[in-house]
Formats: sequence, structure tokens, C-alpha cells
Amino acid sequence: MNKKFSVIKINGIKGILLAVFIVGCLIAGFLTFPGWVCMHIWNFTAGYFSAMPEMSLTHGIILWCIIALSMYALNKGNFAISFGSAVQPAPSEERIKEIIKQINEKNAQILPIMKNNDNIDEDVHKNDDKMIK
Repeated sequence: MNKKFSVIKINGIKGILLAVFIVGCLIAGFLTFPGWVCMHIWNFTAGYFSAMPEMSLTHGIILWCIIALSMYALNKGNFAISFGSAVQPAPSEERIKEIIKQINEKNAQILPIMKNNDNIDEDVHKNDDKMIK
């Protein structure tokens, strides 16, 4: 099995601080802020009902996780962001033959141009030889 591994190299205290900062920003951007928004929406809505409790930030984050995971589960692969491998399946014999045919056609178009350039180069060399004599 041929797997590629990505290696993240962290050098020194600056690297550790940068990694912690990046992870903190990701948590704040994708988890805490949407949780904060869910908390405020819930608390605003709870003001219209007498028996609804108010939420804290922790409850808002949990609500956000429930919403996000439910949306991910219900989209059945049509989600804008998905996890998977970018490795394409092995090409079939027909596809390989088609690609080779296209390469040969392109080479056939380029070959006359190269022959014409060779003739030009030969003419230039003949003229150079005549000028030297």
C-alpha cells in the first residue's frame, strides 16, 4: 500500500506558540463563535416563552455541534466541504489508449513545425559556411 504522510515540522518555542495560536483560532472560528451565535439566538427566542431556560456558552457550543453534525449527516455527500481522498481510480485500457492517441496527434502537429525549423537551421548554417569561405 502506497500512502503519503504529511509531516508538520515545528521548530522551537516560536513554532509551538504559532501552532497553539493556529489551533486556538480554528477553535474560536469554527466552534466558539458559532456557539456564541447559537446561544444568543436561543436566549433571544427564550425571552418570548416563559418556561425556556437560558443557555450559557457551553450549551451554545453543544447546540452548534448538534446542528452542524446533523446537517453533515443529512446532506448525503452533497456537502460543500467533505473529507476523502483525492486519488482517482486507475484509468481503464480505453482511457489509456485515448490519451496515447491524443499525444500522438499532438506530436504529429508539432513534428512538421520542428522539421521546418531544422530546415531553417540548415539554411542558416549553409549561409554561415559560405560567408566564412
